[in-house]
Amino acid sequence: MAWTIGQTLQGGQYTIEKELGLGSFSITYLAKDDSGNYLVIKTPDENLLNQLSPAERNSLESKLYDEALKLERCKHPHIVRVLKTFKEGQVFCLAMEYIQGDTLASLIQRVLPQKEALLYIRQIGEALIEVHRQGLLHRDVKPANIMVRASQYEAVLIGFDLAGEFDYPLTSRWRDEPFSPIELNSSKKERRAYTDVYSLAATLYYLLTGEAPISAIKRKHDNQPLVPPKEINPQISQRVNQAIIKGMMLEPEARPQTMQQWLDLLGLRRKISASWLPTSKEDWVKLGQMLGGVLGAAAAIAGIISMMVEVGWWH
Repeated sequence: MAWTIGQTLQGGQYTIEKELGLGSFSITYLAKDDSGNYLVIKTPDENLLNQLSPAERNSLESKLYDEALKLERCKHPHIVRVLKTFKEGQVFCLAMEYIQGDTLASLIQRVLPQKEALLYIRQIGEALIEVHRQGLLHRDVKPANIMVRASQYEAVLIGFDLAGEFDYPLTSRWRDEPFSPIELNSSKKERRAYTDVYSLAATLYYLLTGEAPISAIKRKHDNQPLVPPKEINPQISQRVNQAIIKGMMLEPEARPQTMQQWLDLLGLRRKISASWLPTSKEDWVKLGQMLGGVLGAAAAIAGIISMMVEVGWWH
């Protein structure tokens, strides 16, 4: 049963404001905490959970918890932040930051300039490199799952399909979308980084043409061709056109095998990661103290060497 507007969770800590949308297996809500801050809460669709046997339900919840922990370790400016996990009754919940802005699917400008589109694609591509480094796949990369922060050219990846490897029909209802590669429609095909490569390439296709590409299912089973994006928008460079086509090859082995390989085809160099930098005031203080100690020791050594030279101990 879906939660209703005004319903409280965790003993009044959170209040449901509205439903934001349905995923492959989940419902996402906008909520407020008891300090008045907005956040997003994602939880399995209980109507779908009721279709599972107790063993299947336990398996799904265990999968969700494990994947949520991995996502929590993905510290990146272009990945939605996980705030906490909790259970409301018997239902697993994931609390995440609320991002003010619009999705790439709802931008007023239907076709983006290539430079702006590539800016967002590089940001999300680098975010996915971190996701893959943590042993995760997104499995549902598309314009509707990429937020652009209000008044900023900053994209943030949302909408992770944490139950993607759960083998049950309820998690497969969305996989005929134009952004989904062929392997997401088959339990026999392996999913790896190239799975997200296809979806991000299809997203770039959409951003530069204003049209969703033909789905992988129709290309595979109906032999319908993929129209090169440059035929729709002649302003697209040949390099970008070819990179999109390569990233959207039907067979996984024909695509770039990693996200970085595909970004290289686009000519997008990866920014130096700043993930090692402190993220809190306390950590900055610790770093400052550590660097101060190192610099102090270096200054002391330099002073000793200078003194030794002056008295003739060091020639």
